[in-house]
Amino acid sequence: MGFEKVDVMLQEMNVSLAEYELVINHFVPDFQEEFLFEVEEADFAQDEKKLKALYKEAKESGFSYLALAVKSRFEKLTLSEINFVVKLLTEVTSWGYFELSIAYFVLDNLDTLTIQSLMSNFEQKNQNYFGIYKYRRRIFQIFYRALVILSSRGEKELSQQILKMIEKPNRAGIDLYLEVLHKMAIGFYNYSFVDENEGLAEIRNGLAIFDLLGQEKLKDFYGRRNKHFLNKIL
Repeated sequence: MGFEKVDVMLQEMNVSLAEYELVINHFVPDFQEEFLFEVEEADFAQDEKKLKALYKEAKESGFSYLALAVKSRFEKLTLSEINFVVKLLTEVTSWGYFELSIAYFVLDNLDTLTIQSLMSNFEQKNQNYFGIYKYRRRIFQIFYRALVILSSRGEKELSQQILKMIEKPNRAGIDLYLEVLHKMAIGFYNYSFVDENEGLAEIRNGLAIFDLLGQEKLKDFYGRRNKHFLNKIL
């Protein structure tokens, strides 16, 4: 049975996917998922000390992919480390939440050709997950991060390919966080290829929404990233 069908059945029984996963894991929370959550929280908080502690924990425990995912958030990966991660992402035929998260965290470290290669069959590897909330959020985080990176590198054709994936119908659910990321990613595309002033306004509006919602951590995190990719103060 497809994963998406399982999710529909669970919804009919008023059982969350997280609860179901807890049951099949014998009521033990999934370590990797808990760890990835901590990484993302530390990344949003720009807490390098916490990130380095998580890196040390993963490395000493033998979780090489998790260790490199964390390291990529505070230090540039070496070529051999990048190749190690890309090999996993290339060889796995269907990405789960683990692979999606690894890709999301290391994306900043990848060159354009590698991003192009991974995104060329990205939809195929994730086609069953768009209807599942936590997977959809991670998938769109990757879409928007890739669009920002490629736009900032002047890769118009590749950016347009990402846009086509994003704009396919029946993909986006109601998620204000993703809507803000969408606004800013489109802003980067417009800034790079359409109209600088229009694009910059969209990016600033996205940050203003985080500010309006009291999401200071997200505003600071994306403000820092936007400044890096635009090379200007917002």
